[in-house]
Amino acid sequence: MDDNSTIGEATDNSLTLLCDPNADDGANATFVRVIQCMDTAKKSIEIHMFVWRNDAIGNEIGKAVLRAAKRGVRIKIKKDRGAIMYERIEMNRKSFFHTRLPLATRLKYAVFRPTFPNTFVRDDFQNDLGAEVCGHPNVNLEWVELTHTKYYLFDEKILIAGSINIEDRHRKYHDYMVEITGADLMGRFRRRQTCEASYRPERPIDYLVNCRSATPPAFEIKNQLMRFIAEAKHAIYVEMAYIGDPDISQRLIAATRHGVSVTVLFSRKANIGNDINYRALRALYERAEIRVHLSDKMLHSKLMLFDWKIAFLGSANISVFSMQKADELNISVHSQPIFLKALNAEVKRRLAASERIESVKPLKKYSRIFAALQQFHQKLT
Repeated sequence: MDDNSTIGEATDNSLTLLCDPNADDGANATFVRVIQCMDTAKKSIEIHMFVWRNDAIGNEIGKAVLRAAKRGVRIKIKKDRGAIMYERIEMNRKSFFHTRLPLATRLKYAVFRPTFPNTFVRDDFQNDLGAEVCGHPNVNLEWVELTHTKYYLFDEKILIAGSINIEDRHRKYHDYMVEITGADLMGRFRRRQTCEASYRPERPIDYLVNCRSATPPAFEIKNQLMRFIAEAKHAIYVEMAYIGDPDISQRLIAATRHGVSVTVLFSRKANIGNDINYRALRALYERAEIRVHLSDKMLHSKLMLFDWKIAFLGSANISVFSMQKADELNISVHSQPIFLKALNAEVKRRLAASERIESVKPLKKYSRIFAALQQFHQKLT
């Protein structure tokens, strides 16, 4: 079914970039706004989350959820089960919603733990708050599989979406979340979320989804991304945590051969998958004339800009997992000059703080053994 709602209702007041260019804390603006919205919600809160770690911010948001539940707000939480691997292997190794995993899953984690950097931090957080939250009668916790989506929806009036998980380490990352408001855009989100309505690129703000539960399953983000790349006239900017989808790499190579300038901002060292990332980026660098900048700060972003006029951002990496296997939510934006000006300014700030590489040598640092293990894990995920 297509959507006959009007296109012109979105304004620059409908969309806000939750990013403070003067702060080193890359997630504070998002976390502060999320807690504000939780404390003022009147009827409903919906949270769809990949990682929810049992750390300081995980508990702050958990307390805000509990406060809302005690006020009578109905809360629906969709939590990815597979992300427990990252919660249990990295940082404090604690999940906010504690659940016992099957033996086969625990064995798989044991096999892949050596491919993760040792980031262990010790703390005293317990499971009590998570148990209290999911045990409250106004809270419905649903465990879901293969969903990488990250959003909060308050009273069907405010949507906060992007790529920030609930965990302290995101404070040290480069990342993006956006706030969207307006009845038209909330209704549109619901229709797009279920694929009841078709994506309309002419809309200044619209949503693209990977939805495995749709009939038939919808994996539309990759197809639209390929179109955006093919239609770019002058420039493409890629700021991405994890890459590797071969079709997208090939389309980027083709774009450079048609005179499009491609700039990639990449982590010097990603938190995971660094070997796969470097191998994919090296292959791209060797086959196309692209500008590569390396950031000392971890990039968890999932952003692409086309001719500096169209933004495409959300939860989806340009990896095989995001493009072909997982539920995801992305947002396309154009004709929103205030938002795009703020976003482009942040991009320029990040590029200025990075190092542009002049040869392929910095991209040769990867382990073939770890890369093979990580690729095998992606196939199992």
